[in-house]
Amino acid sequence: MVPAKCGWVVIVMAGYWTCEVVPLAVTALLPVLLFPLLGLQDSDDVCRNYLKDTNFLCMGGLMVAVAIQHWNLHRRIALRVLLLCGAQPKRLMLGFMSVTAFLSMWISNTATTAMMVPIVNSVLAQIVGKEESVSLCSGKESEGNEQPDENGLLDSRYDNIQMTDDKEHQEEHNTTTTKLKSTSRLDEDVKISKLELVKNEAAIDAEFVKPSTEQDKADNIDMSSLSTAESNLCKGMMLCVACSASFGGTATLTGTGTNLVLSEVVGDLYGEEAGINFASWLVFALPAMILCVLIGWLWLQFFFIDRRILGCCRDCSSCFSCKDGQKKKGQKIKAVIRAQYDALGPISWAESWVLVHFVALALLWLTKELSFIPDAMGWAGLFPVTEYVTDATAVVFICFLLFIFPSKPPNVLCFRDGTPVGPRVPLLSWSMVQKKLPWNVVFLLGGGFALADGCKESGLSQWLADQFRVFQGVPAPVLILIITIVICIFTEFTSNVATATIFLPVLSALAESICINPLYIMIPAALSCSYAFMLPVATPPNAIVFSYGTVTVLDMAKSGAMMNFIGIVMVNVLINTLAIPMFDVYNYPSWANNSTCQA
Repeated sequence: MVPAKCGWVVIVMAGYWTCEVVPLAVTALLPVLLFPLLGLQDSDDVCRNYLKDTNFLCMGGLMVAVAIQHWNLHRRIALRVLLLCGAQPKRLMLGFMSVTAFLSMWISNTATTAMMVPIVNSVLAQIVGKEESVSLCSGKESEGNEQPDENGLLDSRYDNIQMTDDKEHQEEHNTTTTKLKSTSRLDEDVKISKLELVKNEAAIDAEFVKPSTEQDKADNIDMSSLSTAESNLCKGMMLCVACSASFGGTATLTGTGTNLVLSEVVGDLYGEEAGINFASWLVFALPAMILCVLIGWLWLQFFFIDRRILGCCRDCSSCFSCKDGQKKKGQKIKAVIRAQYDALGPISWAESWVLVHFVALALLWLTKELSFIPDAMGWAGLFPVTEYVTDATAVVFICFLLFIFPSKPPNVLCFRDGTPVGPRVPLLSWSMVQKKLPWNVVFLLGGGFALADGCKESGLSQWLADQFRVFQGVPAPVLILIITIVICIFTEFTSNVATATIFLPVLSALAESICINPLYIMIPAALSCSYAFMLPVATPPNAIVFSYGTVTVLDMAKSGAMMNFIGIVMVNVLINTLAIPMFDVYNYPSWANNSTCQA
């Protein structure tokens, strides 16, 4: 009877998450209400799941991302990489995908896409000749700045996408960023209203821009006035950002919520012996991400830019292939990107030290445990109890330093030219965190952990394990292929994190019941939760790209179907190759719970 009660809670929460009857984070609070009322768990035990080690790992990663975004470090990195890629459409697409995937490894997919899409939009305006969309060489100067307003449209759109900076940090913010905001006011044609996203991957309630008047629509590229070649080029460039953002988030444990759900479910059920940590995940998932981005780039340029590889006549780069036109277009594209990069000014003290802290965090994560290197010991081994030190320990340490380190060079004597100087504003403040950190992600993860814990304590997991014995004769590779396909379809219609929360505890029971290493099933399932490219409602990156009006649902579905296929094939190949030495997935482990399988 007790497993049936827990099963009812699972069905209710799955339905609410799928249909989004209420915000996803609100649904995640239901275990606190229902488990005690149904006699499944004590309220104390349920609430502990909402602030576990993995939740602090998530919060710490998001705090570092807030600091990176606040000081515009991510924007500087993106523009610098694009300057190195050249002006050819194929190279530009690879540049957009590379930088988007890299940034998505460390900050949210939503924030990365929101920053990159306006950059892509301004570059496309130059490629297709809509120069009026970007006020290049307008001749107007901002106050105290010699640079013309090359990016009024881009930065006004970008500034509206980002959450409003708190007043106490406006004065301490990068002076060039302040200049950008002032120059954006010179473009009187730019009027932006809010658009609510249909759904979001990690329950981040973000607001994005949408044209609401005829003048606003003129800010975006008018697809009806373009040739077929130019239209396809614009679609490919925009979609490449959404796809690479989703791929990039899978490379690190903190890159997307589904990876954190996997880490916590595995850690809660099997302990640290299972070997899922930041370093081991990066070694396994980074090659998969790189291959997916490269193959996805080949597919998108074949589908939208150039089909000569199969002897087809469609060549979308023909609008860019005339030597004279190519040179002029290339110069304009580089000018747009260079103008935006130069407008950031020289790298500031704050940007430099945020970068130092970010690199330090990555090194701490990578060297904490070197389990993938035989006979190697990470820095966690220097402490009395190695198991007590986790990835959350490292990220909280770096966050603590960010709250202390000044955003401007300190004055040791506290005086400058006889004028007293007050305390320096730190790189990260609590008011900044309060406003910009998506706290609902913490509740969403906690609700998933509480649900998994309830299934275990109520006996529902064991009951499911007994029922799954009917799959005993199905070959494991075939079973994994079926699971990844089903999850890819399911996650097109519901939140990626909610999908992982629903499926992973059930799949762990399935693995134990048929004597398969749980990681052999759970890892590809977790990765598949991020492969949703066909519908605008599937992920926030898809919704952002769709809101610009460049692509249609049919465009996204046709190209996204192949991207889903690429992801499914890649994860099935890697789980049967790279995962063997990394996680020993072909053997049933001693840390799993089924003693019959071990015997």
